[in-house]
Amino acid sequence: MKKNIAVIIIFIFVLVFPMVAWPALQSFDSKVAVNENRQKAPFPKFDNNVIVNFDKFFTDRLPIRNSLIKVYSSLEMAFNNLYSKILELLNIPYYSSKNYVLFGKEDWLFFLGDNSLDYYQGSNVLSEEVMAGFVQKAEKVNNYFASMGKEFKIFIAPNKEQIYYEFMPNGIAIKNTSKRVDVLVDYFKKHSNVEIIYPKQALLNAKPDMQLYYKYDTHWNFGGGYIGTVELLKALNIEVGTAEITSNVQETRADLIAMIAGQNKLDTEISVNYRPEISYNLINAENAYICNSSNTNGKNLLLFGDSFREFMFPTLAKEFTNSIFTTRSSYGANKRYEKEIETADTVIFECVERYEQYMFNGELLDRFIEYYNL
Repeated sequence: MKKNIAVIIIFIFVLVFPMVAWPALQSFDSKVAVNENRQKAPFPKFDNNVIVNFDKFFTDRLPIRNSLIKVYSSLEMAFNNLYSKILELLNIPYYSSKNYVLFGKEDWLFFLGDNSLDYYQGSNVLSEEVMAGFVQKAEKVNNYFASMGKEFKIFIAPNKEQIYYEFMPNGIAIKNTSKRVDVLVDYFKKHSNVEIIYPKQALLNAKPDMQLYYKYDTHWNFGGGYIGTVELLKALNIEVGTAEITSNVQETRADLIAMIAGQNKLDTEISVNYRPEISYNLINAENAYICNSSNTNGKNLLLFGDSFREFMFPTLAKEFTNSIFTTRSSYGANKRYEKEIETADTVIFECVERYEQYMFNGELLDRFIEYYNL
């Protein structure tokens, strides 16, 4: 009899405790931050899918859900690192990934999206016919800007794995040492007067002195942005000034951690104070950063690019009186920034290596050619 009563009490406790403890558990779990790179399921509408959608809504708000995700992700990363080290010692090719995140050596993470692996392995080199088409497009845009007395450059920021290849898993082999953007840049040098700045070698030269990309993020840090921008300044025939560079270990950008719902980790952040004698004011506008500096040269810059541009303006903006750093997609059918193009002295098209395919096909070059009937 006592045994039956005990079983009943335990059964009731299992049913009732989660509901009674729900507010306390939710309060505790809300302090545990998890960035799943998505929005939680909203409260469902009363339609044919109400049961399925309510289940998603309910599951997204379970007590200690965030804590469990953190624990699972941390254990998964620890297991992958240990497993990789064991297989590396045994000289067995191996790599693991999750949600477009590649687990590299020594806790480094890399991005697998946008055909990044093909760029790294050298398996997507362009044909001469395609590259000749790219040259034709670039020269049309360049000639248009030149006719207006403006300087035009194309800037491609290297993918993270091109610089920190030593942390890529042994299971991913290089198929061709002549890689796509290297071949494209060489082709432009031989067949065009349009210059593509691809600061891969400069970054490789600088990496013994400081960390240039985040371990847990797809982007370069401000150190990498500085080194890349210096190469752009040289291409623009701008004398490079002095810079005060410091590093600090702290929580930094970590979009790759967010993609696997992991716990953020400490990483190296680089601070660069380029030309300290010049100050600038930064305005974060819609899809753009607007910079006004104390540089009195009266020059105007307009840069169309992606998120890598955010690490360039602390250096580049100081060499112009006025600068606009906007997104590649912001130049649309309404010819947005048409006035700014007219007043700019220098126009830069920027993209990270894995977006090079969009730079030359369907985005900036094609849009300018279409809208200006080049």
